[in-house]
Amino acid sequence: MPRSKIRDRLAGGWRLAGYEVTAGGKTERPLGDDPRGAILYTPDGYMSAQLAGPGPYADDDAPDAYYIAYSGPYDVDENSETVAHHVQVSVIPSWLGTTQTRQVRFHGPDSLTLSVSERRRDGVTSTTSISWVRQPPR
Repeated sequence: MPRSKIRDRLAGGWRLAGYEVTAGGKTERPLGDDPRGAILYTPDGYMSAQLAGPGPYADDDAPDAYYIAYSGPYDVDENSETVAHHVQVSVIPSWLGTTQTRQVRFHGPDSLTLSVSERRRDGVTSTTSISWVRQPPR
């Protein structure tokens, strides 16, 4: 039986299960050990993501320290196993108009990891891994 296409497998709602950043052999959880969030992929090609730390927050005047939200159309590249989020709306101003590309890995039918590796200004490669579990239909 052929594998399902990534786009078909992404469609629907996913609950945030983990958010980790690894750099220089050290792993951090910037949104804490129990992050909250959801990512939605529509069959017609739109996505929306919201991720947050559970609080309480030390500085409510700096929400970008604990909250990420963006949305826009998306494309899937089946060959490279990536999804490209074309950001039209974002609480992170520098993301507006950008394309956020993520590596896609499924772990069974109800578990997903989106990741990206980037070289930082200090030359160290940083890998962000975001894990999701499928939201059951209501």
